[in-house]
Amino acid sequence: MNDLNASPILEISKGLDSYMASADETAAELLRGDNSLVAALRHYDDYLRSGLWAHVPRSSAIGFVLQMNAYMVFLAGVRMALSGHAAAVYPLLRTALESASYGLLIERDPGLADIWTHRHRSEADKKACRKAFTFDQGIVHLKDMAPDVYDLAKLAYEGAIDYGAHPNLKGVASHLSINANRPDGMTAVTLVALYGSAHGETVRSLCACLDFGFAIIGMIALTGPDLDPGDDLVKRLIEELQALNDLKNEAVAPYQRNE
Repeated sequence: MNDLNASPILEISKGLDSYMASADETAAELLRGDNSLVAALRHYDDYLRSGLWAHVPRSSAIGFVLQMNAYMVFLAGVRMALSGHAAAVYPLLRTALESASYGLLIERDPGLADIWTHRHRSEADKKACRKAFTFDQGIVHLKDMAPDVYDLAKLAYEGAIDYGAHPNLKGVASHLSINANRPDGMTAVTLVALYGSAHGETVRSLCACLDFGFAIIGMIALTGPDLDPGDDLVKRLIEELQALNDLKNEAVAPYQRNE
C-alpha cells in the first residue's frame, strides 16, 4: 500500500549496541584526526576549564554553579556532535546557553538567587522564577557592553530552536527522506540519526558548537558589572576573546559556501 496512513513498520537497524558503536566510531575517527574544528574545540575547552575564570569576579555561588553547568552541558553537546547525531546537538547547546545566561543574570543581581532556588516551593514561586529568568533578560546588558556577543548569542539561541531544540519542521525534516517509488508499492520513510565524520550535518554540528562555545565564553567573561576598557585585565580579556573568535573563524572557513 502506498499510504502513509496505513500501519507502518518501524525498523531500527540493529538496536542500541549498534547505535552506540557507530557513534563511538565516528567520535574516535574525529578525535584522532586533524580536523580543524575539533582542534578549535579542544582549545575552547582548555580556555573554559582554566583561562576564562581568571577574569571573572564571583558574586554568587549559585551564579557560578549555573555557569559551570553551562560548560558541562556544552561538553555534552560537543559529545553529540562528535558522534554524528546532529539532531540531538541543539537541545543541549540551547540548554547550555540558557544556563550561562541565568548565571550571568544572578552574578549581576545576586538577590535573584533566592528566586531561582525557591522555584519548586509553590506555584507562586514557579511563576516568579519564570518571570525573572528568561534568556533575553539574562543577556540584555550585553547589547550595549558587547553587541557582537549579544548578537551571536541571540542568533545561536534562535538557530538552536530551528535545528532541533524544538521538534519543528526544519529540525526534523532535514534528516528525513521519503521514497514513494518502491517496487513493492509501499512508501519508505527514513529518519537518519547518525551521520559519518565527514558528512555536512556532522560538520554543521561541530561549527555550531564553536559558535555556542564562543557565546557561552563571552557571557561568562562579561559577568562583571562594569568593565573598564582601560584596565589591563580587561585588555587581556579582550585580546583572548579576539584570539578565540579568530580561531573559530579560521576553523570554519574551509566549510563555508562561496557566495
